[in-house]
Amino acid sequence: MLIGSLNMDFSPRQLLLDSNLESIDLVESLISKVKEEHSISEESYTGIWIAINEAVTNAIKHGNKYDPSKKVIFSVEKKEGRYICFTVKDEGAGFDPAGVPDPTCSECIEEPNGRGVYLINKLADTVQFSNNGTILEMCFDLYKN
Repeated sequence: MLIGSLNMDFSPRQLLLDSNLESIDLVESLISKVKEEHSISEESYTGIWIAINEAVTNAIKHGNKYDPSKKVIFSVEKKEGRYICFTVKDEGAGFDPAGVPDPTCSECIEEPNGRGVYLINKLADTVQFSNNGTILEMCFDLYKN
């Protein structure tokens, strides 16, 4: 379900997502529109999409635990004239982002999970977790070289 308009005056726009992985298709449609309207390069778009995909997947899988009674709120907003910021909010119990092990350490390198937070931190220009880890804001500089 889409809340708000899809016109790009960049008032905040939100998607209210069901807690299933099919919801990611709605997010991809919105991000594609943002890419087109701001002439975001394919390389920058790829990094943005990977970070967003990880964040939304984590919110659905780990935050809401696929609970159909819970939603994920995804929003996009332009800030300070140069940043595109994406917020992902789940209805889970939260977690400590600082407690997530580094997936590049030798003990974790062969683990099949645990790379999402690492990738988000590497790809976004700013990352802020709040509300006990249930809210994630990622910002990307549109004018970064």
